[in-house]
Amino acid sequence: MSSTGARDTAVAFGSRVAVLLVSLGIQSTLAWLLGPDGRGAYAVCLLFATLLGTCFAFGMDTAGQYFVASKRMPVRESIWATVGSLLAASLVAIAFGRILMEFDLAFLTKAPRISFYVALAIVPFHVVGQGCILLLVGLGRITWMAITAIVNALVQLLAALVLIWGLGLGVNGALLAIVAAGIVNIVFGFIAFRQEGAFERVRFSFAHTRRLAAYGIRFYVARLSSTVNFRIGTMVLAFFAPTGEIGIFAAASGLVSRILMVPTSIETALFSRVAADAKGRPATVAQAARASGIVSGLLLLILGLLSRPVVLVLLSPEFARAITLIWIMIPGIFVRATSKVLMPYFTGTDRPAVCSWAVGAGMVANIAGILVLLPIMGLSGAAWAMTIGFVVSSLVLVFSFRRASGLSFVQTWMPRRNDIVTIVGLARSVLERLVARRT
Repeated sequence: MSSTGARDTAVAFGSRVAVLLVSLGIQSTLAWLLGPDGRGAYAVCLLFATLLGTCFAFGMDTAGQYFVASKRMPVRESIWATVGSLLAASLVAIAFGRILMEFDLAFLTKAPRISFYVALAIVPFHVVGQGCILLLVGLGRITWMAITAIVNALVQLLAALVLIWGLGLGVNGALLAIVAAGIVNIVFGFIAFRQEGAFERVRFSFAHTRRLAAYGIRFYVARLSSTVNFRIGTMVLAFFAPTGEIGIFAAASGLVSRILMVPTSIETALFSRVAADAKGRPATVAQAARASGIVSGLLLLILGLLSRPVVLVLLSPEFARAITLIWIMIPGIFVRATSKVLMPYFTGTDRPAVCSWAVGAGMVANIAGILVLLPIMGLSGAAWAMTIGFVVSSLVLVFSFRRASGLSFVQTWMPRRNDIVTIVGLARSVLERLVARRT
């Protein structure tokens, strides 16, 4: 990995560590102040909002990231075509969600009706906000993206405390905190876009939107499936289980999935470099995947060993059943954390459909598993289904990378001494940056 790539990875990882610590505070706040029932209602409303946004965005946020990074469309046009498309998609999503609320769906009985209206308000801030983050990554503004992510998490935590604890707004307060966090992404994103000259005169063209849609539709299944994969258990439970059960499952999956900050950080640093290289730098991607597996595996082992005190202290004794679920989810999160780093190779080399096939296959396996195992094993069955889904999607990515890159399984996955050296170097770089900020 180049020195620039290592520096960007260190910045991204350092920010993810900070975000992780703050997000644990958010999870703890939600668990202690809302309890299992409130946590379940919050999870259902958040799922409602994120699914609506993802369904109608058609992967155009990732498309915008690709065109900005690859320079295959002028930067200013890419930015405004992406933001405009996502805003329009959000409005359509809100209208469709409002129509859905007229139907007597079991899903919509798991929270007060007013909470679902608040969830609709989340959609544009979540969709456009996430699009701004991806555009920052495409622009190579890794440090600014890191600052945005940290401020976003801090604002959500403070807003949640004020709105839930201070004003007693409960689930609605927790949802409004996400709106506040989304505003941070948009404001910080627009500051960077202005510096890139995006506020100069730009002539709008539907041709740009069509190019975004053409790329995004090939990534659509992957984006939709990625959103659903973590939440498919919550979604199915929303139809068949009490709200408290939903809350326990959502808290467990939300906690263990924080480990995915590792591959996400590496992806952030990799994408612009992969997109700028004709061959996609397969050797670099392979090393990044190995490093992600090593670090994520160690963190997951620590989480498993400390799962009881972590759950009882962080989430409260009411969530004790989450301990078993965490152990079941750990293998799935491990393979996901290892293979997820391969995705920038496909999205950065104009092969987004591979990601769609991979994550789509995992989603199908997850749904099939949960339908079979949930009636037999309850919440544990939903956790096993999640792990099965991640294993299936990871296998598709691994075999596709083998075929596309030309690297053998040994070349890709055999650990090397240099992997440890790279990890130690990154850890040292993160620590140095943290110390430098304190001084």
